Amino acid sequence: MDTMNRLLGRQRKQIKERARLSRYILVIAIIATIGCFATFISTLSGKYPLPVGSGFFASNPERMLGATNFCMMTAVGAALRMWRFRQMRIKLMIAEAFIREDDQTTAMKLLLEPLFGDEIWKREAEPG
Repeated sequence: MDTMNRLLGRQRKQIKERARLSRYILVIAIIATIGCFATFISTLSGKYPLPVGSGFFASNPERMLGATNFCMMTAVGAALRMWRFRQMRIKLMIAEAFIREDDQTTAMKLLLEPLFGDEIWKREAEPG
């Protein structure tokens, strides 16, 4: 089971690195959303503030609203991915603790729960 602990520890580190990338994407997407929405509001008032893209966005401000929506959905996706990674890290830490306490059955059930769902926790009636 010592090998299992090392594998779980390595997996936790990899998940942490992927969560860091999602955090950067989230911050950039939030800033881009605010910038796109501010540009949309400025364009509605009749003044296109950016030197680039005036031919594409100034004639149709709804395109900038679409860009705002894209950036916002990217931020939501990154936040959901971060949440999922955090849940996986917590589960791995709990499984490691169970393995250290010599409760391998509970640790394996915890790790296999995403595959089998809640059924893994229900005890089947033993025959006889």
